[in-house]
Amino acid sequence: MALSNLDKVLYPATGFTKAEVLHYYATIADVLLPHLRDRPVSFLRYPDGPDGQLFFTKNVPPGTPDWVTTAEVPRSEGPARMVLVQDLASLMWAANLVTEFHTHQWVAQDPGEADRLVFDLDPGPPATIVQCCEVALWLRERLAADGIEVYAKTSGPRDCICWPRSAGRRPSG
Repeated sequence: MALSNLDKVLYPATGFTKAEVLHYYATIADVLLPHLRDRPVSFLRYPDGPDGQLFFTKNVPPGTPDWVTTAEVPRSEGPARMVLVQDLASLMWAANLVTEFHTHQWVAQDPGEADRLVFDLDPGPPATIVQCCEVALWLRERLAADGIEVYAKTSGPRDCICWPRSAGRRPSG
């Protein structure tokens, strides 16, 4: 697989390059891939960094290698083909596009059954990042009482997102 523009600075404030982004994804692949595997992925692409032009890619991008797994997914306007990031190779290919990964809350084999729920906690007046973290901790404790395991992640400099995953049963209500 060819990786391109490795010296390109994607985050000018820190000087973070595309090579460093790819290294980061390779380093966290064992932790990240279970959350991506079997889930259709949309990409938020920003080839000139987060302050440049950005666009969503929902369908399989032109030039996608044959070895990248894809799946047909239902949409209101009719079925479409989307990428499934299944392994380190497809993760590196996708990260080379300079992307954020936006996953569905269901796996491709069962699009009618969401198996996770996302709480997107964004700070902003009057809430601070500290208050968002406090809410995330409260959510973790509350959902644990219902047997639901929670994973926290950030998706940017100001976000805290909690991904609950059922511990053997679906939440009621």
